[in-house]
Amino acid sequence: MEFEKFVANVKETIKDYLPMEYENAIVDLYPHEKLNESYLGMTVRNENQNISPTINLNMFYEQLQRGRFNLDQIMEQMAEVVQMTPMSVHMGLLTDYDFAKNNLFIRVSDADRNQEMLSNVPHTRVENLAITYHVLIESGAGGIAYSIVNNDMMKLFGVSKEQLHIDALNSSPRLFPAHIESLNTVLENMARHDMRAAGVPEQEIEMMIKDMSQDMAVPLTIVTNEQTMDGAAVLFYPGYMDLIGEQFKGDYYILPSSVHEMLVLPDDGVMTSHELKAMVMAVNNTEVQPAEKLADEVYHYDTRDKIFEKATAFEERQKAKGKEQTMPDKKDANMSQPVHKPKHKANDMSL
Repeated sequence: MEFEKFVANVKETIKDYLPMEYENAIVDLYPHEKLNESYLGMTVRNENQNISPTINLNMFYEQLQRGRFNLDQIMEQMAEVVQMTPMSVHMGLLTDYDFAKNNLFIRVSDADRNQEMLSNVPHTRVENLAITYHVLIESGAGGIAYSIVNNDMMKLFGVSKEQLHIDALNSSPRLFPAHIESLNTVLENMARHDMRAAGVPEQEIEMMIKDMSQDMAVPLTIVTNEQTMDGAAVLFYPGYMDLIGEQFKGDYYILPSSVHEMLVLPDDGVMTSHELKAMVMAVNNTEVQPAEKLADEVYHYDTRDKIFEKATAFEERQKAKGKEQTMPDKKDANMSQPVHKPKHKANDMSL
């Protein structure tokens, strides 16, 4: 079935899979753009609804093409999404800043990949990453509903981007608490669970866990949130870069595993930035879905100078410092000592 035929069929029959209260619902189709992805969206909205989810028709069509589900199962899944929608949302969350500011949170994406969308969205650029601002509308067992703050919404709120940035940083840790844990610990717990389920004796489990820990050459730490959703933004929570530096007792590298998490490891000379970047690119190309990809880069945090930057920029700064320290002292009035200034410093609904 071609995509156009699939779309026409979905629009025509979706109400057949919904309760009677959706008999007079309005079904709309429109191109939808989110961070990292664009797709044809569909909304099904009753007159008494002031908000509804946007169903990704491209995603459901792909599932149909891959044979994961038949058309009837696809329609039932979309109907479930429609009915999960809150029938009424306090519109102050989208129009009144006094209501919205306590529900603001940040996300991080690749600024270069999202240039077109970011042209209509207030954001703060840090290296090649963009921090964007979002309003949490609802959170529950079925997931979360939120709206990105665009330029029109910011004007309606009557606030500056700087104030939006400050308020979103302040409320993000409360809405999406940070979760920082050693990758070794995560893998050990997973292995313990699997071996216990398989009936392996406890003493043998601990011996195997000990051997596994010794084999882990790179001490990676996962930085995400408790929901493990868009958790890469946790790194930019106020004070968290320094907190991680205190745990490592020094500088560290940051690997953008996905939009959901960052991986960090000490800058102890065991691996070079080139090796780390090759690892990030390999994982991005084979393991990460395009919509979840963050960046093909490796970053570095200088705990002394408090600078977040690309690892290559850090290395260039270190070389420049070395040259300055070895340069002979010139007393000629026409000569001036070179002064190095870092190029980069760490700054500070769609449904």
